[in-house]
Formats: sequence, structure tokens, C-alpha cells
Amino acid sequence: MRYTLRTGLAVATLAGSVIIPSAAFAATSHGARTASAADQCTVVKTDGFGAGLGIRMTMSPQGPSVAFFDEADGSPVTGLGPLNRSHPALGRDAGIEAEILNPYGSTPQLLAKTNGGRSGYYNIQNFPTLPKGCSLDEGTVIKQCTVSHQDGIGAGLDARLTMSPKGPSVTFIDEADGSQVTRLGTLNRSRPKLPDSAGIYAEIVQPTSWDPQLKSKTQGGSTPYAFTSFPKLPKGCPLN
Repeated sequence: MRYTLRTGLAVATLAGSVIIPSAAFAATSHGARTASAADQCTVVKTDGFGAGLGIRMTMSPQGPSVAFFDEADGSPVTGLGPLNRSHPALGRDAGIEAEILNPYGSTPQLLAKTNGGRSGYYNIQNFPTLPKGCSLDEGTVIKQCTVSHQDGIGAGLDARLTMSPKGPSVTFIDEADGSQVTRLGTLNRSRPKLPDSAGIYAEIVQPTSWDPQLKSKTQGGSTPYAFTSFPKLPKGCPLN
């Protein structure tokens, strides 16, 4: 879901906010356990949200997450969360609005509004910054942001089209047994087109764009080229 921010947007940096390394939670709940590298790179910020709710905003190498709790007794409000990269926004039936902006970036923010209708303002809160020496896990980003689909292109071939932060790629599959046709190799940004010796035509059109297509032709003569779109990157994913 997308929102238009109003003029006079209040950017929250509330005096009551508390930022604590997750290792501190580990020390109190697990005795003298030594903090792991993941603990040392995870920071947590608790804050008020409105409507009797509090939020626990966590930033780690695996990205941002948000958990909601009841300010009265501190109990988790499980019906509202958690929010994270795979589930960055509350549903329309939640009664409040909350969405993680830039969930795959190094400076994500939480967009929130607890008053319905036209009353109130949208509010933005920054997630805590990763500690010095810590960074987002690039492998996790690529895994979470990689999508594929498979389409027939003729001549007994399927094309498996993959889109990731590294751009588009294509592998060719034998429809008869599902095996990869290794003689055709893989198309990607550095090799966007099959050589003339391949016996078929296949080329990634606009390989550095957000909307690449596979241009293909497996029959000779006046048969027209076919254009197949790559799957869209999930919402919030980067394109390097």
C-alpha cells in the first residue's frame, strides 16, 4: 500500500524512545550467555505508537522488523504483526496504518497513522542505525529478492526467467525431461544474447532496467519475435 504524505508531516524522534543492543536482552534473559555476532549487530528501539500501542523496532543484518505491544501491560499484540521485509505493511482490516519504507535499504523508516479517516497526520520514525562495523547481509537480500518464472518459447524449450538485485538472467530448459540445456548457457547482463551458432534467437532487452524482456524466436522465415516479461522484483527490493 502507498500513501501520500501531507504537508506538515511530523517526523518522530520522541524523547521517550529507548535504543538497546539486543545483547542486553540476551544478558538479562539467558544469564551470562556470551553475545553472538548477530546479537552485537542487532539494535532495538521501543517507542509509543498511539491508540494504546507501543512498538518495538528492530534493525539487524537481516533487515528491519516491527512488533506491536499493549502499553498497558506490555503484552504482544499478535494480531498486528510482526512487520518485516516479507510482510512490510499492515492489512487494510488492521484499523491502523503502518508500513516499513525502504525495507531493503540501510536507513528504513516506519510510516504510521493511528487515526482513521482524514484526521491526524502520518508519522515517520527512523529505525535504529546498525552499530559501527555491522552491515546488511547482501546474501539475504539477494535470496529474498529473487523471483523466477518459466515460459515455453517453442522448439521444445522453456525459458526460466529470473529477476534479482543483480538483474535478469535466463536459463533454457528441455520441456521433455526438465533438464537444463547447458549448450545454450545462461543469459545475463554480461551475456545478454545467444550467439548466431545457437540455432535459435534469444536476447535480453534492456538488461539494466526494472522491466527487462526476453526477445526470442525459435522458427525461421517470417515468424515474428516473441517478447516475454521478466517477473517483477518484490516491493522494496533494490536493483543494483
